[in-house]
Amino acid sequence: MAVKTLQTVENALAVLEVVAELQPIGVSALARHMNMDKNTAQRILITLGASGYIQKQNHGAAWELTPRVLTLSNQVAVNLRKTARQQLQELSEVIGETALLWQLTYVSDKMHATLLDKVESKHNVKITMEVGKQVQFRPDNANTEIVSDLIRRFPTGESSWLRSAHDDHPRYFQINPGHPSSIGIGSVIYDGPALPIALVSVVGPRDRISPDCYKVMGEKTAAAARILSGI
Repeated sequence: MAVKTLQTVENALAVLEVVAELQPIGVSALARHMNMDKNTAQRILITLGASGYIQKQNHGAAWELTPRVLTLSNQVAVNLRKTARQQLQELSEVIGETALLWQLTYVSDKMHATLLDKVESKHNVKITMEVGKQVQFRPDNANTEIVSDLIRRFPTGESSWLRSAHDDHPRYFQINPGHPSSIGIGSVIYDGPALPIALVSVVGPRDRISPDCYKVMGEKTAAAARILSGI
């Protein structure tokens, strides 16, 4: 028998997401936005506030997130780095180029990628980036649009690796990561069958990465991404 979910918990998480998106937001606006009874919305806000995840802005009537949510996000990043380290090392060793791990975060309707970890190429000439580098996904950025297109094609781990596992669409992307003489090839890491949470990629100079290498490198990064997705 399937175990039923708790509606109250689902409602609380939904409220937390709306506060994150629309903060600062008052109880009346929240209730209207979610089509929720005002008293229910208020009880959830007070409960989340008592738990330390949200607070009233300047002791007013509107609610906003607290740094505790950031602490949770940081813990996710720590666990992701630890889990992905071996795959990064293997990718860099096998392909011979710098391997990168990017965490995906969402602010309102905007997606960002933050470089969490890297294993650098052993070549004297290599492409590298500083850990902590952030990239905002924008329609006018050709590179991020290429990644966004892949995510739109495969919005979940289920759609990428389970539901349509036998089609011939590649599970990797190829970009020019900020320098005309470089090539980046990567894939999407999912939260199991759920949403994207990260990217894994390899990057190197064009004079070492010829077009006939793209497919092999792409399939290797996709295989690493699938392992890290737990699928």
